[in-house]
Amino acid sequence: MSGEMEQITPTRQELVRLRRRNALAESLVDIIKKDLEALMRTLFDLVKELQQYRDDMYRNLGDAYDTFTRSELMVGSRAIESASLATTPMEYNITEEKRVGVIGLEFPKLNLDRVQDPSPRFNLMNTPMELDAASLKIQEGMANIVGLAEIEASIRVLLDVIAIKNRQLNRLEHKVLPNISKAITYIELILEETERQDSIRVRVLQRKRKERASKS
Repeated sequence: MSGEMEQITPTRQELVRLRRRNALAESLVDIIKKDLEALMRTLFDLVKELQQYRDDMYRNLGDAYDTFTRSELMVGSRAIESASLATTPMEYNITEEKRVGVIGLEFPKLNLDRVQDPSPRFNLMNTPMELDAASLKIQEGMANIVGLAEIEASIRVLLDVIAIKNRQLNRLEHKVLPNISKAITYIELILEETERQDSIRVRVLQRKRKERASKS
């Protein structure tokens, strides 16, 4: 640190500049802390939402499996297989957009669109209603899966930004501000010493003038 101090010009102008820089750094610290608080609140909300989506997904897929099993017990696996061969597979499109969230961050927004008409997929005259109910539950489970993917992607965005903000905050609090504070203290000590020496010189000069005046 002594080498850095030697490069500092101990003037009042430099002192003013450092104090302004210190005030700016402190303002940045306050802003980053507020951003981190907002980011952490959003992160906690997303984690709760993630758990809710996960619970809904497991429930819908579990219900779909149970309902499918009941329909299979009612008409037999051969009839279910024949019905599946006569049914057009479901097709989905997933599109991605951007939405603006906390502190102006852009988060991914995933949209799930079913290509086919959402009417019953199976002939209710030949298959039990449970089979179509299982299909609807699977569709709900698909929506849950896409929602999970969207939330997880948003959480990754948040974690990346939080890591950057924490690095910025640590640098300001543990490097920039301490260095500025040391530089300010160094200049203040130099200026105080200079003023003390100037005051001593003034008193010496005044004493010498008085001595010359008394002699004359």
